[in-house]
Amino acid sequence: MARYTKSTFDKGVTIPGLTFIIGVCLCSMLFPAATEGALDKVKQFIFVKLNWVYVWSVTLFVIFMLYLMFSRYGKIRLGANDSKPEHSFFSWISMLFAAGMGIGLMYFAVAEPMSHYTTEAFAGNHYINRAKNAQLYTFFHWGIHAWSIYGLVGLSLAYFAYRYRLPLSLRSCLYPLLKNKVNGRWGSAIDVFALCSTFFGITTTLGFGVVQINAGLSIMNFVPGTSFLYQVIIVVLLVSVSVYSSVSGVDKGIKILSNTNIAVAIALLLFVFAAGPTVYLIGSFTEGIGNYINNFFNITFDTHVYDEETLPWFYNWSILYWAWWISWAPFVGLFIARISKGRTIREFIGAVLILPTLFNFIWMTVFGVSARPSLS
Repeated sequence: MARYTKSTFDKGVTIPGLTFIIGVCLCSMLFPAATEGALDKVKQFIFVKLNWVYVWSVTLFVIFMLYLMFSRYGKIRLGANDSKPEHSFFSWISMLFAAGMGIGLMYFAVAEPMSHYTTEAFAGNHYINRAKNAQLYTFFHWGIHAWSIYGLVGLSLAYFAYRYRLPLSLRSCLYPLLKNKVNGRWGSAIDVFALCSTFFGITTTLGFGVVQINAGLSIMNFVPGTSFLYQVIIVVLLVSVSVYSSVSGVDKGIKILSNTNIAVAIALLLFVFAAGPTVYLIGSFTEGIGNYINNFFNITFDTHVYDEETLPWFYNWSILYWAWWISWAPFVGLFIARISKGRTIREFIGAVLILPTLFNFIWMTVFGVSARPSLS
């Protein structure tokens, strides 16, 4: 007997979302200079005039998540009170980590610390202070603040999906405010925003990764050079693997790919750690953690308003990162929620905030500091 499943296709979300996305893409292709100028003006207005919104939002996310973890609400389970986690702890951590940080770690592990070290914004500092600032701000951009953004969306989705039986959709996060209106136009508008945000966030990350892969293959003489054609081929291959993994389901393709990904990443990390300046890396990591903790509140609330020389750097790095993580949050949050049924809120927040952050710090130290052990 044939089995029928209800379609999840929503014309009220898909058509407006794709219309906007395709429209921006067509404008970029047909009128690249004009589109770039218009988008740059929008970016400058948001980053310059509304940077405080990002600073306060991300700060409140961090405070709220930490409050939930240590409060009595931390005992609440994401699902029925007797529900059990669907995935082992290692697979769960591997999947949420692979969803949140992938290409970005490979691309920025060396590029970001070196960029901060050599930037003109800190050119007046002693080289030791520049090195410390480079590590501090790299930790800042890839640490608890980023994962608080992911964690808040993921926790909201998981809570309302598994406790209130609402759909795993961004509109469900605003159910306490909109109530039944989440099923109407307001809910569709929220999901359209999530669709567009996710698309542009993913394309940004994919663009960074493709350029890096192409450059790496060229350096290793696997391809004769860098070109648009090679980058298109790389995009097709990466997207094909991603689609196959997604179609295979969480329990097969995504879990296997995530476990393999984290295993290979750890192996590469250990190799560079052992073959590089090991003692220097341990000392740098230890001092970096202390520097991050000591300056946590300073850098969290710092808007660089009294230091105009660093303002362009602040807009192009910290504010850009907060916008970038927010654009990824609907996608990553939804996936984290999908794999976190049965976990308690305390377990969820502790794992999402602490473990990936610690791994990112180790990764950035090993690769970033190895690039400049003797700079002076």
